[in-house]
Amino acid sequence: MFKYVNKGHDRSTIGVSKKDNTTDKDKPVDEIQQYYDCRYVSPCESVWRIFKFDIHHKWPSVMKLTFHLENEQSVTFDDDEDIDVVGERGERLCTMFQAWFKANQMYAEGRDLTYSEFPTRFRYIKDEKRWQLRQRGEQIGRLQYTPPGVGNLFYMRLLLNVQKGCQGYECLRTINGKKHDGFQEACDALGLLSDDKEFIDVIKDSGELYSGPQLRRLFVHLMTMSSMKNPGDVWSATWRLLSDGIVYNRRRLLKIPGNYNLVVEVILNCLRLCLTN
Repeated sequence: MFKYVNKGHDRSTIGVSKKDNTTDKDKPVDEIQQYYDCRYVSPCESVWRIFKFDIHHKWPSVMKLTFHLENEQSVTFDDDEDIDVVGERGERLCTMFQAWFKANQMYAEGRDLTYSEFPTRFRYIKDEKRWQLRQRGEQIGRLQYTPPGVGNLFYMRLLLNVQKGCQGYECLRTINGKKHDGFQEACDALGLLSDDKEFIDVIKDSGELYSGPQLRRLFVHLMTMSSMKNPGDVWSATWRLLSDGIVYNRRRLLKIPGNYNLVVEVILNCLRLCLTN
């Protein structure tokens, strides 16, 4: 949608040349004469721009919320900078995520909000690297996408969707007064991993964009991570998406016309056998 809304006016490139067999090849080429950048604006677009109507409107505003593991924030530097100077700057650097911890320490108004809900009441001042109470307007927060294969960062993102008023990394890992060693253990204590729901959601969300072979590769990748407690349950909940295209490809290979229920049954039995083993 946004591609065509923001693409601007239509353009055409026209080249004009004169066929002349006696033209001197050493004569300088007049590129301005040979090349024209032509612009076409339709009548409706002309009227719209003359009256200065809005081309498009987006509401409400969406803010991308960044986060990182402890001491793993990004630090930019030039090639000729001293490494000690870069390290000191990295230690003093306050990221958006760290500023959220500090804001929860300062403002009681935000301690009942998750990280993604924080922009509804607070505004992030980028130049000063801090959050302050919002006087007017509203904004929606969106956590940056994190694939399951990254490990701790993925589990930390799961916690950020439910933990409120966190004032540090230890607070984020603390569940019912008990501090856990890792983010995965904290997710397990909250019951976020007991039914492999996050993996089912990942496959279902990916099913809107990915093809059957891509989804199957994703499923295999999740299995090799050894993070799913019961791959069979994940398969049972998503088998229709994961089996997309298998029957079509097999019937083409085996040249089986007509009713393909037998082919489907054989393929599903083989997949179930693989999962149980």
